[in-house]
Amino acid sequence: MANKTRDVLRFTGVGGQGVLLAGEIFASAKIALGGFGVKTATYTSQVRGGPTVVDIQLDTEEIWYPHAVEGEVDFMLSVADMSYQLFKTGVREGATIVIEPNLVHPTEEDRKKWNIVEIPIITIAKEEVKLVLTQSVVALAIANTYQNAIDDETLKATMLSAVPERFHKPNLLAYDLGKKYAEEAIAKANA
Repeated sequence: MANKTRDVLRFTGVGGQGVLLAGEIFASAKIALGGFGVKTATYTSQVRGGPTVVDIQLDTEEIWYPHAVEGEVDFMLSVADMSYQLFKTGVREGATIVIEPNLVHPTEEDRKKWNIVEIPIITIAKEEVKLVLTQSVVALAIANTYQNAIDDETLKATMLSAVPERFHKPNLLAYDLGKKYAEEAIAKANA
């Protein structure tokens, strides 16, 4: 879409998985470009280990309501089944949902309603980057590759400013791997 001015993204997981960081980076990068970005996080009562959702709204115009409107989420990424089941209904029909296939279990009905893409986000962070903490950056790159919301260089620079310097190299690798896996999944779907 050439005239796209607005992106609504949703990251879901469980407390402590780091999906919040991806939301903060997206919103900060959009603001750095002169746009508007809002990140809204929702936790359940049992924060650590409980379902969490982060909604990110990116727009060229001012955002008047901080929460994503249910049914209008353009893209979702989920690394926990409990959160996926709780928050999938907010995603508009036909939109893309990227899941961690080892942990998230969509139904056949879900696969008909949404474009479900399986990318092993946690495995990539753990086994290829060798640092599980980078899963939020793997997720960030995957989401941006699908949504094309922000140019990669701005997003990487914002990400690097949000993490300690000693983690720059593994996080850049995580970003590149997330992008590579997303591009492969897109190419496979279009083949």
